[in-house]
Amino acid sequence: MTPKEALNLARKVGEYVKKEVSKIIGSTECGITVGIGKDGTPTKRIDIVAEKTALEILKESDVTVITEESGVVGSGDVIVSLDPIDGTFNAVKSIPIYSVSLCFSSSYYFRDVFCGYVLNLATGDEYYSINGSSYKNDSVIHVSNIDNLKEANVLFYYPAKPYPFKRIRILGSASLEICYVADGTFDAFIDTRFKRGKGFLRPFDVCSALFIAKNAGAKITDHRGNELNNKKLTMDERYTLLVSNPKLHEKLLKVIS
Repeated sequence: MTPKEALNLARKVGEYVKKEVSKIIGSTECGITVGIGKDGTPTKRIDIVAEKTALEILKESDVTVITEESGVVGSGDVIVSLDPIDGTFNAVKSIPIYSVSLCFSSSYYFRDVFCGYVLNLATGDEYYSINGSSYKNDSVIHVSNIDNLKEANVLFYYPAKPYPFKRIRILGSASLEICYVADGTFDAFIDTRFKRGKGFLRPFDVCSALFIAKNAGAKITDHRGNELNNKKLTMDERYTLLVSNPKLHEKLLKVIS
């Protein structure tokens, strides 16, 4: 599968998921808990609708899908890390910050990712990265040039003390939040959460957006500054993150360590 073929497949998934999800957004049905996903978190009706729609399309291709609700599906050579709805709470409450996210890799390692795709299902804004460049709605994007922490706008899960930033926000959809760093809307994304001795974020939460941010000029590491190339896309992998423009990265490491 070429990067362009992966992008076309992701766009088809995004189109159909957006269509099906729009039918139940704002309804009582949308937020009903219907079970527990393979990741151990509660599954809402909207999650099932989105995943079923995405898998019906992806099963037509020779891929292995790693997805939040169903776990591992298929046995193809291309690995697809899928989050059918990133920002379920926002979707249920009709807050327009929720997405479908797909990451394509030739192996189970982040270093072999060759296409990342994130679609804001509420607004239709599309972020993607192929062939070394990243785009929002087909226009090339790049991270900000801010180099002063006091001017930095930071997305942070969760600040445990005061930090010398201009502002701190939490928006509830990690994939879109990282894309907001990629396009320069925000200057950094930080997630230092731990659960059972590991990071909190799962590959399907963030790997597509990380690839987009990386190719938009961001420096992407864990919260201790370690590179992510050897991180896996498997169900049991977890991430902590520091994603920012290169000018801020070392300064941010010092203040969060």
